[in-house]
Amino acid sequence: MLETFTETMRQRLSRPLQYFFDICIRCGLCADACHFYAYSHDPAHIPAYRALLVKKLLQPKGNPLLDWYRENRPPDDRTVEELRRALWDCTGCRRCTLVCPFHLDTGLLVSTARYALLQEGMGMEMVAEIGKAEVSKGEIIDALKEFYVDQFHAMEERLQKEWNAPDLRIPVGQAGARVLYVPLVGEHAVIPAVKIFYAAKESWSLSLFTATNHSFFVGDMEKAKQAAHWIVDEARRLGAQVIVYPECGHATRTLLSYFDGWFGEEVAGLERVSIVKLVADYLQEGRIRVRPGTFTVPLTYHDPCNIGRNAGMFEEPRLLIRAVATDFRELTPNRELNWCCGGGGGLIAEPGMKDVRMRAGKPKVEQIRRTGAQWVVTACENCKTQLSDLNEHYGLGVEVKGVVDLVADALVL
Repeated sequence: MLETFTETMRQRLSRPLQYFFDICIRCGLCADACHFYAYSHDPAHIPAYRALLVKKLLQPKGNPLLDWYRENRPPDDRTVEELRRALWDCTGCRRCTLVCPFHLDTGLLVSTARYALLQEGMGMEMVAEIGKAEVSKGEIIDALKEFYVDQFHAMEERLQKEWNAPDLRIPVGQAGARVLYVPLVGEHAVIPAVKIFYAAKESWSLSLFTATNHSFFVGDMEKAKQAAHWIVDEARRLGAQVIVYPECGHATRTLLSYFDGWFGEEVAGLERVSIVKLVADYLQEGRIRVRPGTFTVPLTYHDPCNIGRNAGMFEEPRLLIRAVATDFRELTPNRELNWCCGGGGGLIAEPGMKDVRMRAGKPKVEQIRRTGAQWVVTACENCKTQLSDLNEHYGLGVEVKGVVDLVADALVL
């Protein structure tokens, strides 16, 4: 039992992970930082205990004295269930890393161990399959291109009429465009961007791919890299200067934190940016204009973990919100110490995790209630879905909005 898990972990045991195992003093500060532990008080949800559990499984066994001294755990059913909770009941928000005296990266441990556990056939197998499909898409993209072009041409004609903008275009796979915009699946992730690019008179093209990277959720970094490489290859082939990702936390994190390590010289000179940062730049540079005070409803902003804590993007969304709203109320705490919504790390894509998500989101619900806000604005697709589910589950009575949506609705065309 767990032989494949332990063997895979030993093969993938990096120096930072070994450092984690060796230096953690189990002070317990990470426990109070975890939104899962806040509701469960389950030791498996304590980041330090999670590391200790994995470490004990990796230690050599067979010497009775050493086994006793090291408190080695047998790989029995109880251990397997505890390991499952420790690794999958986690959004990888890295709030615990922020309070750790040594800044030990629990997200790295969870990512590596999730992949190892999947090799045992335990975990988010559906999420892993979606990740495989994202890799395979690049192999058949030429066959899909005509279908995509037809879809977006129909959208283009519709928006030209709605916005009285006969010169509006939605270019797909356009060579020579400055910006390559990589959307999410669905019109909601395309139309606001189209409107903003049109207002900014941007030279842009829509990617044939989507920004989501489900392999990243399950720690399969080889497939995560393969899926992302299709986008890099497309950008280089089209001669784009900037890759822009949508309001998607995990995708933005791969773009900003992993592309350099994955692709090196291939992305040298390729600017990479979140659409939130790009739109904030447009506003500050005078490339777009908005109607101040468009929204008078009391609203608050949820910092997505991967946009805020893990990418340092705190002020850009607030700049955009304040430009169009009159009653902005901060959550407490916010920015680096903001509570995770409970939907990240792939949990939102796994139907069986909804009950866990709802309980893990309780600290976020309490934050929102204290503000008295009627709208909750955020900059991540997973967060929007989770916040909507929390709204329904706990009867918050709020509406969930995207930052870019607000700007698009307040634009002066």
